[in-house]
Amino acid sequence: MDTPIDTAKANLITIRFLRFNGAKACWNAFAEMGRKLRKPWIADGLLFSKHFGSGAGSGFSILPNFNTYVFLGAWHDEEDANRFFTSNTDWTVLQQSTTEIFGWDAVPIKGHGTWNGKQPFHYSQNPGNWNGEIGVITRATIKWSQAARFWWNVPASQKNIQSHAGMLFSKGIGETPLLELATVSLWKSEADLQQFAYRSKEHAPMVKKTRLYNWFGEEMFMRMAVTKRIGELPLLSP
Repeated sequence: MDTPIDTAKANLITIRFLRFNGAKACWNAFAEMGRKLRKPWIADGLLFSKHFGSGAGSGFSILPNFNTYVFLGAWHDEEDANRFFTSNTDWTVLQQSTTEIFGWDAVPIKGHGTWNGKQPFHYSQNPGNWNGEIGVITRATIKWSQAARFWWNVPASQKNIQSHAGMLFSKGIGETPLLELATVSLWKSEADLQQFAYRSKEHAPMVKKTRLYNWFGEEMFMRMAVTKRIGELPLLSP
């Protein structure tokens, strides 16, 4: 049984993957991502939001995926989030052209770093011994001077990423192609995540090279306790 966590001072995090089919729907979704870069989402109780494109495959990829987009929101409470997803006009119009929406709700429990110079997440003051699923966001801005070196090393770090025990889902997402990137992943447990982060033969060398070459201008890592799944999660799908 999952150990309850104190959510009194923590955000509610909502992650929604939106999939589209057909040239018109995909083009409109792509255009909407561009509009949200200029005019971000606004809603009562919405403390922080991002609207991303995604890469091919499950991790970082230099190739875009024009069928899948991602909404990330940090909310004051669940009531505000529910109101947005059920009554916000822009969201209603966007979701009407989707073929699938999936994701999860979560409470941030641990993290470090900044996002556009800010720390947007309020972490649980008492995360307890959480035994449930763990969501992770790893985000970075790549320095222009290090972009080529970073992308040269990406294929080796992503090899066999789907085969790691305990990984339920992973997707590379981004705000600016090639330079502002993130990975969102879902794990069965904290133990499975720890095994990957510190002992994976593909991931561990990438961590060492990150420190050696200092290729990130800004980075953030955040773990969250997943409290609710949304839709049918396509486990380990591209």
